[in-house]
Amino acid sequence: MKTIKLFTCDDAFQAHVIQGALENEGIVSVLHNENMSNVMRGYGSEIAGVDVLVYEEDYDKALLLLEQNRMIPEQSRYCPHCGSDEIKFVLKKSHRVRAVVAAAISALSAAPPGTEYWEYVCSKCGTHFEKPVSKVTE
Repeated sequence: MKTIKLFTCDDAFQAHVIQGALENEGIVSVLHNENMSNVMRGYGSEIAGVDVLVYEEDYDKALLLLEQNRMIPEQSRYCPHCGSDEIKFVLKKSHRVRAVVAAAISALSAAPPGTEYWEYVCSKCGTHFEKPVSKVTE
């Protein structure tokens, strides 16, 4: 079975609370990067966050549970133009060379490269946009 990232927590305590809530509903989860979050505390969740992983088939159920219990903020996962949930996070075509250079520099300096070279694309309507929305407005 394939595991996927459900959520990234700022610290191990929050990750354990989320893991307990999932366990109460019969959803198996695994924590990743737990020890590194203690060592690199203060670097931010991009580097030192604890990832909560669940089985792919449990993802929607787990996300809904955590959102309903307000344990995590609502996830932005819809196209702002057509409301589809079929979106992809892709590298901007005009920024590919800059993104490779930024990735190399960030690897050497141990810092995250940033997201200014990436965009979302809706598979349904083909629209390119910066951020998805959490609720579809009609």
